[in-house]
Amino acid sequence: MKDIRNKIMAPCMTLLAASVAMTSTGSLMADAKTIDIPSTSEGTERVYCVGSVSKVYVSAAAMQLADQGKLDIDAPLTDYIPDFKMADPRYKDITVRMLMNHTSGIMGTRYSELCLYGDDTTISNDEFIKGFETQRLKADPGEYSAYCNDGFELLRIVIENVSGMSYTDYVVKNIAGKIGRSNTGTGLNVQDREDKADLYRGGLLLDYEYCLELGAGGIYSTASDVAEFGSAFWKGDKRLLSESAKNEMASRWTSDTDEYKDGSGLGWDYVEDLAYSKQGVKVLGKGGDINNMHASLLVAPDNEISVCVLSSGGSSMYNSFVAGKLMDIALEEQGIEISPESPMEVTLEDKIPEDFKQYEGYYSIGSMTGSGIGTITFSEDTMTVVTDSVLTRDTAKYKYTTSGGFVEVDDNGRVRKNQTVVFFGKGADGKVYIRGEQTMSMPGLGDYIRKQYFGEKMEAVEVSPEAIDSWTHLSGTPWVLVNDRYSSTNYDSPFMAMKASEDMPGYMMISLSAGSRVVKIEDQMSLKAFQTMPSSSNRDLCDGILTPDGTLSLSIGSEYKPVATLPELTADVREVELKTKDASWYRISDDMAFKTISVERPENSTICVYNKYFELLYTTHVTNAKNELDLPEGGYIVFLGEDGGRVKISG
Repeated sequence: MKDIRNKIMAPCMTLLAASVAMTSTGSLMADAKTIDIPSTSEGTERVYCVGSVSKVYVSAAAMQLADQGKLDIDAPLTDYIPDFKMADPRYKDITVRMLMNHTSGIMGTRYSELCLYGDDTTISNDEFIKGFETQRLKADPGEYSAYCNDGFELLRIVIENVSGMSYTDYVVKNIAGKIGRSNTGTGLNVQDREDKADLYRGGLLLDYEYCLELGAGGIYSTASDVAEFGSAFWKGDKRLLSESAKNEMASRWTSDTDEYKDGSGLGWDYVEDLAYSKQGVKVLGKGGDINNMHASLLVAPDNEISVCVLSSGGSSMYNSFVAGKLMDIALEEQGIEISPESPMEVTLEDKIPEDFKQYEGYYSIGSMTGSGIGTITFSEDTMTVVTDSVLTRDTAKYKYTTSGGFVEVDDNGRVRKNQTVVFFGKGADGKVYIRGEQTMSMPGLGDYIRKQYFGEKMEAVEVSPEAIDSWTHLSGTPWVLVNDRYSSTNYDSPFMAMKASEDMPGYMMISLSAGSRVVKIEDQMSLKAFQTMPSSSNRDLCDGILTPDGTLSLSIGSEYKPVATLPELTADVREVELKTKDASWYRISDDMAFKTISVERPENSTICVYNKYFELLYTTHVTNAKNELDLPEGGYIVFLGEDGGRVKISG
């Protein structure tokens, strides 16, 4: 045990706090044991939110019901949620299976009230379902896989409707209970536990975070419980699922050999990993993130290994590196040596073929974290990509390679260490796409290699000059979130900015806390997502409507107002009336800059202060937050609460 701890301690130091558990039938460990690093006391486990690892749990629940003949995963979703409707007739073609493998075509994620500090209030099933009535689909159901949180929350409702139980009760009885574990539940039944992981920001203890989209991200557990859950997918284990059900979950969503498309199974992020596959080892993987807690689960079902890493701070990517190291150690015990996947080998060519001139133009450059508008040009020997986003305009140079792709180089023409290789080609729909491989080197952890679609060629749009002028007028001004619950973690980063494209008139770029997006101007009042890249580069797309009062309403459930319209906080403001899901924002006046105010507020309320750079300086979600607030020059303050509440201000 000590040797294993030494092997993983160095990479774990990047995490604020972590719990690591591993179950293996080899001599390395018998039964599930836990290594706590470094802030938990020896032998004590903590309860964390496992984030999107929850998707494996809700998928397992669905497959249990399928094993019992109560659920047909290839039946229409409307068979199990009759009230489900969308503003797109294709919704009738969505099946239960498509929810589990991200192929439903649903836009992505409802971000409003997704995660709450110290609050386990959930929206009702009826309210969640009703939110789809004005949404469209971004693709035909089954067309391609693109990460979709909302699909798993719908799956959670299916579980409840079919089983007749609340999802929390179902998990406790039919998941945790069947594997003999008592520390697994949801965000609705962990409030009173004293062993919840501590959460920090800047060294300050925070209120606990509850993810209330239970199917998409709301399982709470210990590392050893999650590792034990993973062991239920071992070949021959019959505690949760039949062999056929486990095989269904462990099968890639498509037989398409395009390695740049998503590799998801049912609930799993991926069901094959090249480094392991080369040695004949099948590994299933799932990561999970909410604002303050992160998770990774790796399972080798044929080799009987299950590894879980949970952390407060860090990221699921860091956790996956640690989990991978432990997986490799366990495989070594079985005589299997795993060599990490290497970046693509490249050999540079002196000249770019003339044929590539056809690919010059403007592209929506996308990734898992956002997008911008890229201008691509070719000289005799160099491809230049100028990417314009809301806040930056970056230039990158690429050289042609013998493999027919392009690799990014530095100013001296050398291939960058964090290597990016891209290829151009047309999809089945005739559109031009960029796909490729990006390597991110993390000192002390290793290399992370991501294959995906990176962009698609944009087309000129026909839209009236009046519409373009209407949206260009709003370009550059910051906006603030106004409609989320007082306890929402979205107020950690509530600002949004837009920018009209000068290169491609008729397009806007939107920068959100959830990532940047490129949208098309439809008319003076509406924006529309347009991307069709067949991968998770198209996750969480959104449309927008500008309401008559100047509010921008996005299809992800969030509403924003320009900061220029906010009233000033002056010495005359002595009381603020609170309203449910209606934020009371103020710009801090010059007269109040550098002053200190005292506040009295009701229990169900929040106050946040931000500087002129939109950075969070103060939040009442810090445990035992003081009631004296220092006001920065040019900053902002928001008062949040429920109808009938009032905040009194003095000083």
